[in-house]
Amino acid sequence: MQKFTKLFEPGRIGGIELKNRIVFAPCGTHYSSLDGFVTDQQVAYYNERAKGGVGLIIVEGSYCRKHGKAGRILANSDKCIPGLRKLANIIHEGGAKAVLQISSHRGSTDEEDPASPSGIPHPFAGWSSVISLHPRVITKADLEELEADVSEGARRGMEAGFDGVMIHGANGYLANELLSLRFNKRTDEFGGDLKGRAKFLLDIVRETRKKTAVDFPVILRLMGADRVSKSWEEDGWGIEECVKLCKIMEEIGVAAIDITSGSQETPEWSCPPYFMPSGCNSDITAAIKKGGIKTPILLTGKIDKPSLAEEILRDGKADFVCLARGLIADPYWPSKVREGKEEDIRKCICDNRCLETVMIDFVPMVCTVNPIVGKEREYQAKLPRVTKKKRVLVLGGGPGGMQAAITAAEKGHDVTLYEKSNKLGGQVNLAIISPDKEDVNRLLNYLKFQLAKSGVKVELNKEATTEGVEEFSPDAVIVAVGSTPFVPDIPGARGKNVVNCREVLSGEKTVGKKVIVVGGGYVGCETCFFLAHKGVDVTLVFRSSEPALDVKHWMFRKYYRDKLKEYGVKVMPQVKYGKITSKGLNLIDKEGTEVFLEADNVVLATGATPNRALGESLKGKFQEFYEVGDCIEPRRILEAIEEGFWAAITI
Repeated sequence: MQKFTKLFEPGRIGGIELKNRIVFAPCGTHYSSLDGFVTDQQVAYYNERAKGGVGLIIVEGSYCRKHGKAGRILANSDKCIPGLRKLANIIHEGGAKAVLQISSHRGSTDEEDPASPSGIPHPFAGWSSVISLHPRVITKADLEELEADVSEGARRGMEAGFDGVMIHGANGYLANELLSLRFNKRTDEFGGDLKGRAKFLLDIVRETRKKTAVDFPVILRLMGADRVSKSWEEDGWGIEECVKLCKIMEEIGVAAIDITSGSQETPEWSCPPYFMPSGCNSDITAAIKKGGIKTPILLTGKIDKPSLAEEILRDGKADFVCLARGLIADPYWPSKVREGKEEDIRKCICDNRCLETVMIDFVPMVCTVNPIVGKEREYQAKLPRVTKKKRVLVLGGGPGGMQAAITAAEKGHDVTLYEKSNKLGGQVNLAIISPDKEDVNRLLNYLKFQLAKSGVKVELNKEATTEGVEEFSPDAVIVAVGSTPFVPDIPGARGKNVVNCREVLSGEKTVGKKVIVVGGGYVGCETCFFLAHKGVDVTLVFRSSEPALDVKHWMFRKYYRDKLKEYGVKVMPQVKYGKITSKGLNLIDKEGTEVFLEADNVVLATGATPNRALGESLKGKFQEFYEVGDCIEPRRILEAIEEGFWAAITI
């Protein structure tokens, strides 16, 4: 068993003594009340993370301005202090130290007041309705007011019992935009050279130091590089200036610096999804450490394996490692690592559904792999093992069915799972095939491991029938039989040369050297990547105006569009389908011209239809009956796992 000596070595940030080097990085939840007060839901969520063994929890960005978006924690009035005190106390009771992040303004993406240093729009303005096309120029008076607001927010955090505060100066927010020459063209004292562009942050730190106790640590979250320019001299923000700013911050009393990277143009570096490399910001922290910075350096950015975290600390690339999504997915990550139970860690798959719910939908945060997130109180209420053991039959071995079977077995029931194919995983087996999707395989491995541990009787190559289920005579039935590919009403769509994307991704059917993929959603795009990666000449055709419009976050939409270009996929939007023939596809392009595209095969990626027949035949025949996942309505992994879990836990 690997020894994690550095990971569990005690550490210090200013006056805070930490029991280990693991930090829960700040991540918005939208669990606050509509008027910004801390809720019982929020307290329960942070309590669970504190009990998991982490050394320090940095509570999500609290807004210190007079107005903030509903659902975010506010620290703009002394009326907020009692609620903040609840959070600090519950974290301390769980055995962790507590720091409150203070967020001043989100710049050009701010929901209440889109404003930027020079009025330059966000690079993805127009890609999402939540990004303003015309941010105003923020004034000197605005900046000075924000400086006062942040320092007052920090004072409230201290009075609430937090061990320190973190000032947010990264992730494309206003402070970040001010630092960048690409977005800051000002000629006043908040522009120009490094000290001018950093004036806002420097003044905030100085004001915060005045309003808080001498031994009260102030931590700074800072963009290490914008990942656009090689250096600041190329009209951006690079490591050279970051090191200089770290030295200045060290001189004025910052207790630690949390390094991330990425700007408005490169959000994939700020919250690295599955297509980004692990530990992707360690190059920056290594450079900062070599630059002679004595202040403790925290590293944030897809630290997704305990061995990687240990390596980063051992090699001196950082003094502390920060995890957000990893500890959302499994708050007991630290305890499980310490106890040598790494296979029991419910691993984040970096699909960023958590980010999507908070930043795009403005709804309470959810997690694809952990259905308990935000529902800790409901889970505790249903947690006790059952006194009456029931026979539970789960139909379908996809993620929803597997999770349902595991949960029912954990409650103490006698569980059997039928899967009609020769392997578990359902469509997750297809999701991991497209390039860059290896992270999703972590979920499949975790579910298989837990299923094996649980004692569930798994029967592969067993297709459920109404008669067979009735003969089994279970006390409870959970139907998770998924969906079937949808065949659109296009003449020739059932021809011999037409295959669906599932058949292609699974290897069940092969295609020729020249292929047309019909359907421009993310599944169609990923099918293109898979085929193009194999050297197939691919054309993607679809009715909508742009590819991947079913992808909400601009970070992922940018990825899909960039990847299509990288693979040389020919893209034809806004088409009207004609007829599929043995030689290819007739269509009308967006200019209204009739076009014939020659191809060996046409691949359909046009959605799915729920498999409802089995569920309909079983309804009303069992005292406890549940349907979960795509057999209700085709959706994503999160919905299947969540429904499977909560169906099973109620039995």
